[in-house]
Amino acid sequence: MRRSLLPLLLSLIAVVPACSSILGETPTNSSPTTGDNDSPSSTETTESPDPKDCVRLTGGIDHVDTGALASDALLLSGETFVCADDVVVTDPGDLNHVAAAAQLAAALNGPLLFPEPRLSAELGRLKPIRVHIIGEVSVNTPSDSVVVSHDLASASEYARGELGVGETVPTPAKPDASTIVETVRAIVERDRVVRPQTDPTGTTSVNDPFIDPGEVVEGLALPTESEILWIVDATRPETILLAAAIGRSVGATVVAIDGNDVLGHPELGIVLASHPTESFRFVGAAPDASEWELNILINGQQVPGGGYYILPEEEKRRYVAFYGHPETTALGALGEQGPEETLTRMAGYLEAYSGDGSRVIPVFEMIASVASAGPTDDGDYSYEWPIETFDEWVRVAEENGVYVILDLQSGRDHFLSQAKQYEEMLKKPFVGLALDPEWRLGPDQVHLRQVGTVEAAELNEVINWVADLVRDNGLPQKMMLVHQFRTAMIQNRQDLVQRPEIQLIVQMDGDGTEPQKDATLAAITKDTLAAHWDWGWKNFFDEDEPGPPTPESTMGKSPSPVYVSYQ
Repeated sequence: MRRSLLPLLLSLIAVVPACSSILGETPTNSSPTTGDNDSPSSTETTESPDPKDCVRLTGGIDHVDTGALASDALLLSGETFVCADDVVVTDPGDLNHVAAAAQLAAALNGPLLFPEPRLSAELGRLKPIRVHIIGEVSVNTPSDSVVVSHDLASASEYARGELGVGETVPTPAKPDASTIVETVRAIVERDRVVRPQTDPTGTTSVNDPFIDPGEVVEGLALPTESEILWIVDATRPETILLAAAIGRSVGATVVAIDGNDVLGHPELGIVLASHPTESFRFVGAAPDASEWELNILINGQQVPGGGYYILPEEEKRRYVAFYGHPETTALGALGEQGPEETLTRMAGYLEAYSGDGSRVIPVFEMIASVASAGPTDDGDYSYEWPIETFDEWVRVAEENGVYVILDLQSGRDHFLSQAKQYEEMLKKPFVGLALDPEWRLGPDQVHLRQVGTVEAAELNEVINWVADLVRDNGLPQKMMLVHQFRTAMIQNRQDLVQRPEIQLIVQMDGDGTEPQKDATLAAITKDTLAAHWDWGWKNFFDEDEPGPPTPESTMGKSPSPVYVSYQ
């Protein structure tokens, strides 16, 4: 079982710095100073004591209010820097000032800090030669430090001189997503600086910026070979700038995630999946998301069709399956040919079911346990095939974006005990589970003498077990089907549990003429407008009369099925 990642992410990670003022190095200095407090110079240098008598923090900073920007800055400074010749301080309430301070701190390889009660102590520990102050901020600086005061223009000019670059990129006077994106890019690429435009009155900043987290996430979705990833909630733009400023000193790449929609940008999962979990950490408070969602994002595993949900809200999606067993033609269309040939045979159906604008995902629905007319060796009237029976089909499915459903006909056995036999397969992100109550027997029953039934409580045990498996392994949402063609097949169906890790689908499983099947669908969907599950429909090549309904007719059913299978 994969261990939980959230505690790891919220803990501190060890970093291997490369700069003289950073943990692990003897500090020296060759940074520019100024002849006065307003104009930058790249020609004068001031040597720091060699070495500085700085204090290395070994136990972190006590009582840090995680999620408060000033406290986060202290934490990162204490983790990263033994001492620093240059420190930048600004007002955390002005986003333009924070952006200017971030790029200046990154250019100087120094920490970015904000006023708070512990700031004086941190400045004393760092022993800076220069304290750069941007805007109107009151700071108690060490007596032997030079205070360099900046407005937005002089801060960007100082950074430009330090970097030796000529290009200045304008950003809006009123900060928006581009302010964050352009500043972070400038910090990373070090070939330009950014500066906010002035409005007609000469002011350059506001304290109520509107930042679209989604635009920030998309704008910062840069390929990275960095071995250290600092994950930041895009709803906290100041923290992104802080992380970019200090993260550059240790070679960290800032990864922004939308705290309002953690799983809304699947492309992030691709980036994160290529890195070991030890390389991740959150800067600032983790977003208000479940541990399961964060683990999904970090693991990067997605469902066929992309994303982390079986039926994503932003896209209409339908699943079309061939049903049967790989080793026999007697149990359905799936076993009538091999896996590649099955996909070829399915191609026309997949295209037809996209006619209403749906993205169609192919499915292999494979019978994992089959009802037996007589008692089996264990007496449960159900034969369970070993996992390796399905290896070739699972391989083809994985290579071709096919979802796999394992179908259980458990006889006298409990559905949960059979499901657990296929746990290793169910740990795959593209494998789901189907339960068929028609073949669920009571203690003294045998097949073909009655239609089986199951209590919602038994189904709930399986739903909860699979949901826990999904959660504990950081898997994307998993599909679960329950077959039904009589109302009595699922006792107390209204009690079926809803879990976010599971997309539950109740499938109409009857054969016959199309009017008969329509009547069955109407019966099992009656008074279920508030049901939390979606609906499926089953077609039979041989048993339906005179043949299965067309895809167009099937899609037109009410409710329209999100899952259609062919037996």
